[in-house]
Amino acid sequence: MKIRIDSSKCSSVIQGWSRFSNGMEDYWYYSDQFFETGKSYGLISEYMQGCMYLSYLLGGKIKPEDNLVIYIDDQKSDVDKLNDFGWNIEPYYEKYKNLVVKKAIENGLKKGLVSESFEQIAKAFVLTEPRYDRKLSQLSGERWRASAAIGYVLGKKVFYGPYRSSEYYSKMNALPEIINFLKEKDCMVVLPVGSDIYIKRYVDQCIYLEPKNYQFQDALI
Repeated sequence: MKIRIDSSKCSSVIQGWSRFSNGMEDYWYYSDQFFETGKSYGLISEYMQGCMYLSYLLGGKIKPEDNLVIYIDDQKSDVDKLNDFGWNIEPYYEKYKNLVVKKAIENGLKKGLVSESFEQIAKAFVLTEPRYDRKLSQLSGERWRASAAIGYVLGKKVFYGPYRSSEYYSKMNALPEIINFLKEKDCMVVLPVGSDIYIKRYVDQCIYLEPKNYQFQDALI
């Protein structure tokens, strides 16, 4: 699946402002963008310089404004379509924050959208047995992994998250394994972060968001 953002008909420089359910806020400066499943991206900017806005736009949480057009596989799309594909790996402010890990995964597997067993999912997402019966909101370091596992069995394709500082990713040892698994399953991972210090080790491409001056660079694998 390919997602293309076309800003050619936008009349202003700044896409807009949004306050998110977690209390954070962000501005995004117009720019044409291209993403595809099977790849991972680091969206790099300072806080309130666009990376979280773009992440949530791709996840279907923000309605495009000012003639901004989004295409999925060359077909004009809307926010509802993006939301169907998107899954926020930070569940704390989402309606699914109280899902119980094992029960939610097993219920998702019943839909038959993926071929793995629960045991295979638990291994792929590095889930630990003592936390199988906990709600997502009760988890700490394992929260993103468990959330991603549930999104995967539900057939989601775009895994995105909120803004985090670069230091946040310095201790996420299981992150590369999970990103690679999702990529192999033709999913997309989009992570907004303050700098590329750590994230560039994990993703295929870093997109550096700067007002009126967007720069692209392949990440170091």
